[in-house]
Amino acid sequence: MAKKKNKYYAYSMNGSEGIVHSWPECEAIVKGQKARYKGFPSETEARTWLDGGAVYENKVKKKKKRQAELPAEAIYFDAGTGRGVGTETRVSDKDGTALTWMAVRPEEVTKEGNILLKDKTNNYGELMGCYLALKIALKLGRKIIMGDSKLVIEFWSLGKIRKETSANDPDLLALVRKVQKERKLFEKEGGKIERVSGDDNPADLGFHK
Repeated sequence: MAKKKNKYYAYSMNGSEGIVHSWPECEAIVKGQKARYKGFPSETEARTWLDGGAVYENKVKKKKKRQAELPAEAIYFDAGTGRGVGTETRVSDKDGTALTWMAVRPEEVTKEGNILLKDKTNNYGELMGCYLALKIALKLGRKIIMGDSKLVIEFWSLGKIRKETSANDPDLLALVRKVQKERKLFEKEGGKIERVSGDDNPADLGFHK
């Protein structure tokens, strides 16, 4: 059976994506850029690839293998701004099932299972994710929390924040203190917080893919 000829080329780079009708057109867009691109025989297949995160097939397999090795009992957290509506925070289990609802009011949870933090930075969203994950882990008796933010895990959640940063953002400072308190309680009961790659984080919102 003859191989289908590619008639569509999908690309994703620097937060933008699109589908064009020829390789020369695609090459002109992605040349010299840090981009992902791939040819497809149909526009539907091209769109499916983009909607799935523009991930190359071999990377998908490697990602699934790495994720399979993650602790099943861990609670995961992440944040992102890619939808364009503000910072969103998500807490999940290893399978990516949202658990955010367990630590907030029902009306605060979006249809995607996240909470929306308008006028807040992505780092604030990550810290909020850690706070909610701590709450949920303590409620469920889980002993491991994982996220991909070094700033949150190694500094802010331990109460380490620059004076100039806290002085300019009292809301952030207040949250740092709350997370620091919850983390002490969590660790007192034998819990630990570890880092996971952003590419492998089950709570990943998918915006950076």
